[in-house]
Amino acid sequence: MFNRVLQAVLATGLTTASLINAHDAKLHKGNATQGEIVSIAGDTVVLKMATGNLTVTLNKDTKMEMGDLAVDINHFKKGDKVSVIGTKLATGELVAKELLMAPAKTKAAAHTEGDHHK
Repeated sequence: MFNRVLQAVLATGLTTASLINAHDAKLHKGNATQGEIVSIAGDTVVLKMATGNLTVTLNKDTKMEMGDLAVDINHFKKGDKVSVIGTKLATGELVAKELLMAPAKTKAAAHTEGDHHK
């Protein structure tokens, strides 16, 4: 019985750790622009950047992912930290090819990633 419980705990831990690290914007083609969503209206997302706000345009070809899952715009909300890969226009607007968000970290995963006891 103890071995089965131990196996289940280990499997859950390994699965959680792989999901957390499963989506890295660096694995996609192009440089990612990272920011925090300020607003979403139709096919426009406004990101808060260190240099000010950036308008991101989505279209029917924009791929949206959360971790390894394909999602739609309804999965994103104000305050989410995202990465955008796309084409920057002369107007300063960014047309998104991909809108990416890492999955939320669990307390256990955050603990193992650097919250060490002293």
